[in-house]
Amino acid sequence: MAEDLIEIKKLRLAESVGEFIKYWGFKEIHGRIWLFIYLSKSPITAKELTAKLGVTKGLVSIALSELLAYGVIEKVNLGNPRSPGYQSSTNLVDVISNILRKRELKMTTNILNNIQSLAEEMKDEDPVVRQKLKKLQDITQFAVDSLTKLLDNKPIMTNRWKQLLKIMP
Repeated sequence: MAEDLIEIKKLRLAESVGEFIKYWGFKEIHGRIWLFIYLSKSPITAKELTAKLGVTKGLVSIALSELLAYGVIEKVNLGNPRSPGYQSSTNLVDVISNILRKRELKMTTNILNNIQSLAEEMKDEDPVVRQKLKKLQDITQFAVDSLTKLLDNKPIMTNRWKQLLKIMP
């Protein structure tokens, strides 16, 4: 009876973690799967995850591949190559850094490149619009610089951030 209650509460927690992870731009299933892998005493198979979560084998397979690509989980040989186990990566700081580098830094750098490209095309346009675009470029450059410093374990200057956030007339 207590075992059933524990499983019910694990599922409830997995749903909460899934909702939180979804907020950060991942799929809800990523958070649910990660939680079960993280709480497992030993490596857990895709088949076990499918049964525990009540989802399809295909959904689990795709989500496991994505979690492996982000370095959030690791594949473990359990003796059957067709049914490997999965365990949580042990260093969450490295995992978060890896995700920030692969996702957020890549996205903000792409935004910065698009701003710069547009600014170049608009060099002869309305000065007010160009000034707003310059402000957006400065904020985005700060975001790229800050992420890079964070990932390199260097200090971020918050006074620059405060200046950048002042609204233009």
